[in-house]
Amino acid sequence: MRILVALDTNPYSAYVVHEVARLAMNTWADVTLLGLDTRRPDLTQGICGLRKEPIVKKLEEFREEFLSYFGDMSLSPYAKTQWTYELVERAKGLWEEMCVCKGRKEFRVRIRFGPPAKQVLFEAEEEQSDLIVVGCSKGDRCTWAQDRNAPEKIVKGAPCSVLVVKEEKRPNKIVCCLDHDSVSQESLELINQMVTLHQADLALVGLTESDHLKEEVDHKMKQILQYYTAQKIRAWVSVVDVSMLDQFIEDATEKGLIALWMGHRSLLGKFFSQDRVGKLVRKAQSSVLVLR
Repeated sequence: MRILVALDTNPYSAYVVHEVARLAMNTWADVTLLGLDTRRPDLTQGICGLRKEPIVKKLEEFREEFLSYFGDMSLSPYAKTQWTYELVERAKGLWEEMCVCKGRKEFRVRIRFGPPAKQVLFEAEEEQSDLIVVGCSKGDRCTWAQDRNAPEKIVKGAPCSVLVVKEEKRPNKIVCCLDHDSVSQESLELINQMVTLHQADLALVGLTESDHLKEEVDHKMKQILQYYTAQKIRAWVSVVDVSMLDQFIEDATEKGLIALWMGHRSLLGKFFSQDRVGKLVRKAQSSVLVLR
């Protein structure tokens, strides 16, 4: 799994770094910490001037905090222990073979300047990320300091799954709205990781359009339940008609993290537009996981 972490200099970003580190300990994911700043840097002093930028200094702290979770670096999947040679383009038409040191898994620290959501989406597309993680402020609104609607824009435009983490709002329950027949194995495994990470209860919710389909949906949801039971995860199943979806999701966000399967052929995607997902992220009292 490739995780892209969107960060700025605010406290919600520090909280996200710790959450991602805990997730990476379980998954050994490839991780990129992406620092974002809307201001263009002053490069009149070259690299020395760039290193004085607040986002650069903050990323140095985030890097050390992330790596500290793995204790003995010689045992860390991100320890630089493997030397190899790679061709690196030094100028147009000029390639140089350089000796580089890599870890068993990739860990990168990058910075992009410009509109935060746009830069995150560009990075995710370029690096083919599987999951974007972005924090947001406390309170009734999920916002970013430099672009209030950045989390919402990222969720609506992302080509992959997105986890929006409400600052210091630890879920004790994870409510998953899943299609009964098309949810991906990768999404099921990510839910597994989130449940394990937070030691939370798991509620599986199937969607139906009419009463005569309820029995079929219930049967297929129980098959998903068997998967989690085999993983020794306590879970239960319920079926909700799409006509009650808005009220159900509003209630669920008050109880814990809500996960929505919005992948290809998703029934939820059919009835729950990207604009409605964005509104949910903007107003949710809890963290939100959009699965694709």
